Amino acid sequence: MTAYTGGSVLLPCYCTDLHTKPEGFIWERDITNRDTWEEISSESGQYRDRFQLVNGHSPGNLSLLISHLTEEDGGVYRCNAKEKGHVFIKLTVKGCILEKGSEMLSITAHTGGSVLLPCYCTDLHTTPETFTWKKFDTNRSTWQEISNESGQYSTRVQLFNGHSPGNLSLLISHLTEKDGGDYSCRVMNNGSKYIRLTVEAASSPSDIDSKFFIYAAVGGSLLLMVLGGVIYWRHRAQRRGQMEGCERKPDLRRDQEIQTDCEVLYATVNKQNKCNKVQETDDVTYSAVVHSNASAPADKLMDTEDTAEYAKLN
Repeated sequence: MTAYTGGSVLLPCYCTDLHTKPEGFIWERDITNRDTWEEISSESGQYRDRFQLVNGHSPGNLSLLISHLTEEDGGVYRCNAKEKGHVFIKLTVKGCILEKGSEMLSITAHTGGSVLLPCYCTDLHTTPETFTWKKFDTNRSTWQEISNESGQYSTRVQLFNGHSPGNLSLLISHLTEKDGGDYSCRVMNNGSKYIRLTVEAASSPSDIDSKFFIYAAVGGSLLLMVLGGVIYWRHRAQRRGQMEGCERKPDLRRDQEIQTDCEVLYATVNKQNKCNKVQETDDVTYSAVVHSNASAPADKLMDTEDTAEYAKLN
């Protein structure tokens, strides 16, 4: 069976018939160092006021209840009904093992506020036998225990282990700069957890207002820059669209002019072709007429450029 420190455990032992009352029985524990069995009773020192039999209403129920467990309660138990047999039970009692107990934790807080110094058992169901909170006194070079009764922390400290026994955290309120320093959460036989607390002066309202105005100015500037960028890019996009439109217009005009010139050229060519066709339909006869004062035969006349004339004869 497994149990936790600070809790309770019921070691079961029953007669097959619960109405049967055994002639005699005892509970014993194995003492490994002595290699003997030690009888358990309410008078024995280790179990004084923590030992209880539950056979009051049922004589055949020989179970043993042990409360306020410690790690030393772990071991092998025997329910011995003499000649009627016995039952062996191995009990393991888990103690509080601090979470990250070997690491130094740094915490920063501000004057006038509160701070929670964390300290936990790895199993929150575990109740440590004893634990203490201490602060290192640099003037005396010693660790001083913290409690509600101590002058510096009077009515300013509070533990959180009421609902969860394994939560050993400490709350300090109304902080002052003197509260800064090294703290330790110590669990008996299971080590310590160390915390370094730094308490800084809280910001005054004027500082907060100035910071607010600074942040507001910076935020406003950034917003204006963003809006300016958006407006610039929009204007640039519009200008680009207009320029592209203007670039397309000369091309359209050029295309129109080219089309118009082609039409004119086509019309002119067609007109010339028509004229040529008209001329081709007419029969044209060219003849050279030579005027000469000489009385020479007509067949010997010289045909020169100066004396040549052309006439159109239909």
